[in-house]
Amino acid sequence: MNTQESEKPELLRRVRPNFADDVYGSRALKLNNEHVEHVKNDIIENRTDICESALAQRRSAQLPKLKKITNKPRPLSNDFSTRGEMNDFEFVYSDCDTHAAELAELYTYSELEDWALNMRAYRDFVESRKLGHKWSELMENQQKDVLLSLLEELERVEPNIRLNAARSILYILQGTYMDFVDERDIIIDGSFKGHNEGEVDNDLGIGHCEEKCLTLGVLNAYKAYEVGTYQALCKLLLTETQDIWDGGPVGAGQYSRSSSVSNSRSASNADLSESVVERRNNRRSATMADNEALRVTLSALYHMVESIRRSDLFELVVPADKKSRYASLKKDFIAEIEEVIEDADMSLIMVLLEMMPAFCHGSSPHFPMKKVLLLVWKILLAILGGWKELREGKAAKRAAANLSSIEDTLLVASAMKSSSINGNDSEQNQGIVRPKRTLHPSARLICRQFACTASNSLEDKDDGELDKMGSEYAEIDQMPIDLGLPNNSATIDANDLTDLVVEELPQTPAPVFVTEEIPHMRSRLDRPNPLMRSSYTGDHTPVASTPPPMDILFRTSLPWNSKVRDEDIETFLQCERMKFFNYRLSNDSRTVFGLPLPIQKSIEALRRHVYVSLGELQANREKELNRYMFSQREDNIPMTSAEKLYRMMLPNLSQYIIALLKVLLAAAPSSKAKSEAINILSDVLTPETDNNEILSNSLNFDSSLSNMLEQSVRIAIDVNRHKEIMVKASSAILILLMKHFRLNHIYQFEYIGQHLVFANCIPLILKFMDQNMVRYIQSKHELPPYNYPHAPLYYVRNHEEWPVLDINNLEDSDSQSPSYYLWRNVFSAINLLRVLNKLTKWKHARTMMLVVFKSAPILKRSLRVKLAVFQLYVLKLLKMQARYLGRQWRRTNMEIMSAIYTKVRHRLNDDWAYANETRSKSWDFQNEEAALKTAVERFNSRRYARLYSAFALEVGESSAPGDSYLDNVDMNEFEPMNNSFQSLLGTKVELSDRFKRNYVRWVDDEVIKNHTNWDLLMALTRGIIDFI
Repeated sequence: MNTQESEKPELLRRVRPNFADDVYGSRALKLNNEHVEHVKNDIIENRTDICESALAQRRSAQLPKLKKITNKPRPLSNDFSTRGEMNDFEFVYSDCDTHAAELAELYTYSELEDWALNMRAYRDFVESRKLGHKWSELMENQQKDVLLSLLEELERVEPNIRLNAARSILYILQGTYMDFVDERDIIIDGSFKGHNEGEVDNDLGIGHCEEKCLTLGVLNAYKAYEVGTYQALCKLLLTETQDIWDGGPVGAGQYSRSSSVSNSRSASNADLSESVVERRNNRRSATMADNEALRVTLSALYHMVESIRRSDLFELVVPADKKSRYASLKKDFIAEIEEVIEDADMSLIMVLLEMMPAFCHGSSPHFPMKKVLLLVWKILLAILGGWKELREGKAAKRAAANLSSIEDTLLVASAMKSSSINGNDSEQNQGIVRPKRTLHPSARLICRQFACTASNSLEDKDDGELDKMGSEYAEIDQMPIDLGLPNNSATIDANDLTDLVVEELPQTPAPVFVTEEIPHMRSRLDRPNPLMRSSYTGDHTPVASTPPPMDILFRTSLPWNSKVRDEDIETFLQCERMKFFNYRLSNDSRTVFGLPLPIQKSIEALRRHVYVSLGELQANREKELNRYMFSQREDNIPMTSAEKLYRMMLPNLSQYIIALLKVLLAAAPSSKAKSEAINILSDVLTPETDNNEILSNSLNFDSSLSNMLEQSVRIAIDVNRHKEIMVKASSAILILLMKHFRLNHIYQFEYIGQHLVFANCIPLILKFMDQNMVRYIQSKHELPPYNYPHAPLYYVRNHEEWPVLDINNLEDSDSQSPSYYLWRNVFSAINLLRVLNKLTKWKHARTMMLVVFKSAPILKRSLRVKLAVFQLYVLKLLKMQARYLGRQWRRTNMEIMSAIYTKVRHRLNDDWAYANETRSKSWDFQNEEAALKTAVERFNSRRYARLYSAFALEVGESSAPGDSYLDNVDMNEFEPMNNSFQSLLGTKVELSDRFKRNYVRWVDDEVIKNHTNWDLLMALTRGIIDFI
């Protein structure tokens, strides 16, 4: 064999083949210094081409065929925002995704080696204690001793010892995946049963151990909290955040908080370009080497919070004999999260919130902000609650105030069907020529690239076979979507039924086939597994909170009850009085004397639909407290979790909001990967990949990596995935804060809303929505083989080798379905729409901002997403600004008007569909905002001035036009006066130094030289002594 190879002549080949000119430009633009390599070939022909086929060219040059995949033309679209027809998809808007997905999103794909470091740190620790490696084989008292020993290690002064102890704790919280090296079924506390043996055929090399690993991690979280791990991790977090980050000049030796096992991670030596280096004054950017201890500590805290706070996991994995003890631990843990950390003056959530401004200001750019945001979100869910707690709290407060109940928006919207609305905005942009885009641009390209460069299983296939595979995918993409079921549908296999799509007619409801042969119909009715999904791209439905009531599911009328405000009834009465009697009766909404009978019946109909919100009651109560300050007093303020959080956040709330919006802006899809303002990739990029040109949207083919293409594409996917997760966490934090503060007090909600508006949150959300929402929701930025717990389990079960990306495991066939979606992106989009609705509802000035920023075409394009909950909030935004868009817009968008009528709640006397208010009175809107700002300032001053003196208002600071005298009263004038001579003479007065120096002069001027008529003075004050 060696003799034959030695006889083959050598051929000098170029790295850049001929076909690369079609992809990257002409030969004139190529680099001057081309790298060459000597390769051997069996067949040599005297021709200008490098080799026989394009596949051989790609193999020889290690380059992907990026431009031309198949000879068959692919369908094009003239509309820039069209990716293809999207079908209805199954999505339940819940608090969070499955447990496996939430933990997988905590880690980036650059942290792959950290799982191995955690395992080795734990293995070295237990070997030093002469114990076995497998955690599940240790007795319960031995496990407790190991945790206590690790807590002692966290108190050590040496950073490396503390880091290794934290890694060992994180390994235990991750499920001790080293226990699953060779066992297929592990009994965990005698309560969990794994998958059947028949399911192993679909395994990817991990033996279906994911659920067992997740279960073990949940139980270990309770054990770790029981021995005091939470407080130890919080103290370690405080220690690491107080360390100053050294962003020294490029090329100099910098300090890196890295352990001895990762000495290869040195400080990065360059930035993206020389201009960036100059603008940053030769300051290097932060990488994973600078926040190693922070990432480990935050990950351990996240595992504890996420594993203990979830009630669905508690019911599923905790054994029956331990439920009472673990329930007590869970209650104590949630209560301890709200309390301050030992030997500190703030709670954990305040420590995390304080990290955000420091990160955005640039003083601590090494903070792993994605982990911080995710942990803040989960702590808010733990101490405040999710959508279920909000619904129950609102119902309880309305019942206590003797108010009627109202439908829950999420429950009603979950039973709705999406509308088929053409999102083309050609009528607004008829003169704009959109670039042509392919329908499915990049999904199969990445698979093909990996197949050409990383997979050895496809080396025997020629280019024709690969083109045949690509043509099959193209035929699937071009398949028409209006497929009907044949007559003999009973003979069709269940897997074939899942690929068929029944197009919903505009006026005819689609038939519902309730048969046992359709698996996705059963998945909608069954309770999903809260641990993990059945597949990576299959059922993306998390645990449903509460099923919709039967009256909502089978309603024959509009899905909402109409609402009317008291102000609307008074306005209607005033108009009718002016019409019939030409007079007004102010502040009276009851007198109907003399009005015609039809008008009286109309008023009775309006009163039957009167809705009084909790916010109106709270605002009226605040007016009484400010106006009648002597007779009215606010007693017994309920110290709820939201009230405690608001009091802690109040001094620096504006900084937290601005920092959150800065991170959201940097994570927007249209933003640069590495912004000059803030770098959100400090927990993605390693010193080796910090210079990767994928951050500047280019590929460097001169890299010396063994698998350069896999590395570049992995970084690109990891960066985009990282940004999507940060958007998810930021949007969830915003909507949770707004909803809980609104339920607690309306002016707390208005205060945070004003900060969001002043920080340009409205145009930021519109910028986020101004993209291809279908493509964003159907994002492919996910590598399932590298996710937790699949990757560490694969590592320990395959002789410490990481999974290799190839065409078989990169993506699933479901990702090419029109009903495919990525859960986190749908969740983020709905959250941002809800935030925008909260900011603009009943705020005319902010509604005009939507009109000024031309949000109508942006929102119209987003209606292509076939999800009822998503469309509901989009239609709400279009409804509130319809009166300002003009009659022409309404006439050309009758589909949207019909959808608003059938889906959005109506006010009985709201003329949203026919009114024209193109010329608005801007000063009226300014007065509304000024009055709201004044009311919020008075609220903060009255309730929190004793806690924070900066919020105290002086006389006249909170005055507004039209205020009465009592609104400008100085409370200092009504303080008690001391009229007793004895007490006044006994009061010790501190004289100033200036008075003491000038005392002699004062006596001479005011006493000696001043002549006093003492007889007249005694006559004027004759009755004072008698009175005393």
